Amino acid sequence: MLKIKEGTCFLGKTLDIEHKDVCLSVTLDVGPRIISLSRKGSKDIMFHDLKDEVHKETGHIYGGDKVWHLYGGHRIWVSPEDESTYYPDNYPVAYVVKDNVITFTPKVWEVVNLQPVLELEFLSSGSIIVRMSITNIGVSDRKLALWGLSVLRNGGVLEVPLSKKDTGYLANRNLVIWHYTDIKDKRLEIHNDKIVLRGDAKAKGPLKVGTLVENLKTIFTLEDTVFTKEVEYEAGEYPDMHCNMETYTSHLIHEVETLSPLKTLKPGDKISLIEKWTLSKA
Repeated sequence: MLKIKEGTCFLGKTLDIEHKDVCLSVTLDVGPRIISLSRKGSKDIMFHDLKDEVHKETGHIYGGDKVWHLYGGHRIWVSPEDESTYYPDNYPVAYVVKDNVITFTPKVWEVVNLQPVLELEFLSSGSIIVRMSITNIGVSDRKLALWGLSVLRNGGVLEVPLSKKDTGYLANRNLVIWHYTDIKDKRLEIHNDKIVLRGDAKAKGPLKVGTLVENLKTIFTLEDTVFTKEVEYEAGEYPDMHCNMETYTSHLIHEVETLSPLKTLKPGDKISLIEKWTLSKA
């Protein structure tokens, strides 16, 4: 049975939820962000940008003096990434509770005319289904992918599986590398069957890699907590040279990101991405 109450965090009001051994909070004054996530008795694994170290001026797109803030936690985004994807989601969020499902609906993303919705379903197993959707409420077609980003505290270890399938003459793995990534960076390990990325608060620069994995399951270990994400594979064209999984780390954060295929949304069409989250003891 869920335990739900309204609380507060550094971003204002939250909805605080306890589900078996898992505690999480979702922001209600901005976002939404799943701003905290922990096992009972353990530390929160989400990053909190308490000093507002990561932000971007967006007034040239969205008007006035609007600013996009990283904030931290898990958020809904869209790909391909460009200046317009940094929507300043600094407005109240409505929520509805129905049995074991909680739905969070923020204000429409104006100018780009997109409506995001976050839905959390709490399973009897203790896992959480995180459903994210974006609806095109504009008058023109939009080609995009839904992008789920979990901004986690630095210092953990992420493992991402790579295919071991025998594909004969054809390639069975891809590795996509961003221009600022040093392929000799000691934080990055590439094995035959997995990618391992270790966070480091003393790192001098950022690092980002991506890949495509069928039946994706990422494993992020931070201190005494193991956070797994599972995503069922959907065939299609993916962003960023065909990635359904990306990870970025700097001296501040470690992001675990998943993406849906790119789709052309006609007015009224919706695109979705579903992640299954599980927390366990390391």
